[in-house]
Amino acid sequence: MNVFVFDSQLETSQMWQELASAHGFRVHVFHNSERLTGLASEAQLLVIDQSVLPHTFLSSVSTICRQHPSVQVVATGSALKIDDVVDLMKDGVALVFAKPLARHRIVSLLPGLLQRVQQLSEINTEYECLHGRFSKLTTREKDVLNYILIGTSNKDTAQLLNVSVRTIESRRAKVYRKLDANNVAELVRKIDRLESLGKGLGVSPQLKAKSELAPTPQPAGQPSNQLPFSPPHCVPSRVPAAQYARA
Repeated sequence: MNVFVFDSQLETSQMWQELASAHGFRVHVFHNSERLTGLASEAQLLVIDQSVLPHTFLSSVSTICRQHPSVQVVATGSALKIDDVVDLMKDGVALVFAKPLARHRIVSLLPGLLQRVQQLSEINTEYECLHGRFSKLTTREKDVLNYILIGTSNKDTAQLLNVSVRTIESRRAKVYRKLDANNVAELVRKIDRLESLGKGLGVSPQLKAKSELAPTPQPAGQPSNQLPFSPPHCVPSRVPAAQYARA
């Protein structure tokens, strides 16, 4: 577990190290903010004190929370106002402690915070694995995936994309292989899972189309140059997975 504490006060830094030792994790302490931006992306738990960012504390912490939503951020300070605390919590800070720090309060809340850090780590690992599979799809394979998900036949997809049916079959097979799915129901479940994991991490995999209108396949012999949805490489509204049980 990567735990970084940015606090200029030696006494407070020592307290965090003692708590880390008691709870079985290692903490890295820094007495200024020089490495804060660079290490934020590596952290799982990040403690930031007002003393290392006396002039930009609120804005800097807010930016870190926005850029790294999977990181649990703890904010501390000796000059925090109620409005500051409210703003920090709205921006995604997990906990806010006023100085002087009440050790017993931190001790009581730390187990729950560490549990959340572990949960986010597991979610992030699964998300990265699943997202990595989708990122391997080519633009043309994503086009085919879109049509698979709305139930368009290979023949109609070929007409809409102005390619041969054999080409669609080949791309379809690559989609299933790259996403490690055996049927449409599994594809739908994987996309739903990816979106769910993204929400848990505060990020969006941007899989859904802006338009909720699915394309209507053109009759045979009437190819269409119209793009099915906008943007063309996002996933449109889908038929419920239950309807693909026999796909």
